[in-house]
Amino acid sequence: MIHALTMGHIDPDAVRSRKAVVRQPLDMSIVERLLSELGEADAEGRWRLGGRKVEFYEGYIAVPWLGGGTNYVAEEFARRLQEETGCVLADREHSRVIESKQLQGLRGLAGVAQGGGAGEPDCQET
Repeated sequence: MIHALTMGHIDPDAVRSRKAVVRQPLDMSIVERLLSELGEADAEGRWRLGGRKVEFYEGYIAVPWLGGGTNYVAEEFARRLQEETGCVLADREHSRVIESKQLQGLRGLAGVAQGGGAGEPDCQET
């Protein structure tokens, strides 16, 4: 099962019901800058993080995160986005808010490259 990491100024109480209720939209200039730093755009201009498609919704975004491996690039993006905007990070499939300290980000990817048993990052198309 693939779990998405949802990022935005969403109501944490709504996450417990697996919903994304936007309190205010994300600052897309910050989102786009971080995507330029960490992501890649395909030929049609659709963004990907760690090879996984970024989904844009009304005021928030989501990207596949866990399932067959960890998308450490998405974790790094989420950590930076939260640091700059104060947004909420959520695993709506499990009805939980994620704290940025729970995410390894690019440190996890470095551990994989060095043979640390974290598993291969999952970079397959969903």
